[in-house]
Amino acid sequence: MIFEKLSEKYLEDAVRLAQAQYNMEQKCIEALYKKDYKEVLTGSLNEIFKNKLGAVAVEKGKVLGYLSFWGEFSGHFGNVKGAFSPLFANAFGGEDRGKTASLLFQHASQEMIKKEILSYAVCVYSHDTEVMTSFIMNGFGIRCSDAIRNVDKLLNIKINTEYSYEEIQYNDAGGLLSLKNGLVRHLRKSPTYFPNQEFSEENFIAMCQRRQSRFFIAKNDSEIIGYIEIMNDGETFITEEQDMLNICGAYLKENYRGKNILQSLLSFVLETLKNEGVKRVGVDCETINPNALRFWGKYFDSYTYSFVRRIDERIIT
Repeated sequence: MIFEKLSEKYLEDAVRLAQAQYNMEQKCIEALYKKDYKEVLTGSLNEIFKNKLGAVAVEKGKVLGYLSFWGEFSGHFGNVKGAFSPLFANAFGGEDRGKTASLLFQHASQEMIKKEILSYAVCVYSHDTEVMTSFIMNGFGIRCSDAIRNVDKLLNIKINTEYSYEEIQYNDAGGLLSLKNGLVRHLRKSPTYFPNQEFSEENFIAMCQRRQSRFFIAKNDSEIIGYIEIMNDGETFITEEQDMLNICGAYLKENYRGKNILQSLLSFVLETLKNEGVKRVGVDCETINPNALRFWGKYFDSYTYSFVRRIDERIIT
């Protein structure tokens, strides 16, 4: 096995490997599309290969795998430069796919260390045990996940009718500031430890206008006690489908938890989207946030995990 630089000449084989990996995951997840993503994958891989971060594994003229990254990002999970390999940006073939993945990271990171890139994130399919095990044995840990569900699939919950549920426009979302900052404070705590700062009213309103999200809220009389935020955009190429929307935030006040309120709000969201012709809903969940992991894991099926590794910066000093 030899390792080559990312190049357009390997693009066709890379697309073939990427589609094959998607097909394997699609067999495990009911909500994933039965679709040929050749055109999407070709365009995305063509762009990331131009970034020149990564490598291709070749044996006897045959491409066995590739690992490519976007980067260099400053402040990537710490005060270091980092790189990210999205779901489409890596694929592994051959008889020992785990070995191919390990050797590709060894070769690619060896070159990226020279650029002082010390933080790495790699998104892989959640049922690809061989590749996941390889990254774990190379010192990676799971940080987050992308999940999906069919909108018309029943939640099988008892709706809490003591509270009301409705949608508000993004330009009326300023009243959610305290809830948004409640989520920020929650994520700063153990064991998630996200170093995000609370939003000012001005910054929050600007973000709502920029993202043009849809906000669904739960109310106790006139008090807004929780919300779910929906966007068109998601974290993978799958979320770009026209009949799919994506949850990008949710929060419920602590003293209202354990009453099936957020589940009831989710049911309202799904019913609303179903009536609009939306077929699927995705969510990206921080697996290191146990509250989120337990909640979304009940109602959505994970199809990716993102693995991260931070190299000790003393290696370059």
